[in-house]
Amino acid sequence: MKRILFVALFIIPSLLASAQTFEGLVKDAKTNQPLPYVNVGIIGKSVGTVTDSAGRYRLNLANHDTDSLKLSMIGYIAQTYRVSAFVSNAPKIILLQPSVTQLKEVKVSNRKWKEGVLGNTSQSDNSNAGFNANRLGYEIGTVIKIKKSPTYLKKFNVHISTASTYPVRLRLNFYSLKKGMPDQLLQNQNIYVDVLPGQKDIHVNLEPYNIFVDDNFFASLEWIENGKGRGLMFSAYLSLFGSGAVISRETSQANWEKVGIAGIAFNVLAEY
Repeated sequence: MKRILFVALFIIPSLLASAQTFEGLVKDAKTNQPLPYVNVGIIGKSVGTVTDSAGRYRLNLANHDTDSLKLSMIGYIAQTYRVSAFVSNAPKIILLQPSVTQLKEVKVSNRKWKEGVLGNTSQSDNSNAGFNANRLGYEIGTVIKIKKSPTYLKKFNVHISTASTYPVRLRLNFYSLKKGMPDQLLQNQNIYVDVLPGQKDIHVNLEPYNIFVDDNFFASLEWIENGKGRGLMFSAYLSLFGSGAVISRETSQANWEKVGIAGIAFNVLAEY
């Protein structure tokens, strides 16, 4: 009898936890096509994920009834749900409405434009910072200072200090800043980065995305597709007084946090 009671006490919490784990599908409301790499997570908490290449997600919402769940992606209107209401309805398919994005008007004078590299260009394999795990939605980056406004972003670069033994898919994001922390996305298209096994450098041509910035900005890489490996590390440098410290968030919709005193060596070729 005691053995049966013990087994029951062990099973019930497991069943309750699994009852709060939701599997669903995110689609485009107009085309009805699955949406890959949508950010899904509890706002301000380290509970989140990213939809897979077929638009599917799986997320445990236990003990978050009073929190808010948010789904967002570039080019779509974000949706937010009270977790308690979401749990009650348990929608299997979520439709995201495409948003109308208006290209930013850039006033360009007849000045002579200069090309230069912004950010840190370290190629060190000894000092590193980056992804210490392959959590979906894990995002890491740094603030890059401009020299003149407007600045046109042409190419993103970073050296990989520890190469991955498996393929990795990342998303490159650029944000405006608010009180020194990432705020609003600056691009209107997803920029995907595929890293091959053994690859030691990342170079991304930004010219097709027509990104102009008026002030200092935040550049980040986001882990969006699970790999068999564990993490990915980039060249880093000592950040004096923490002014260039790494800024990261653990998963989709989590809060941003400054991490340590090292800076991550992201840089962009730009015209200004």
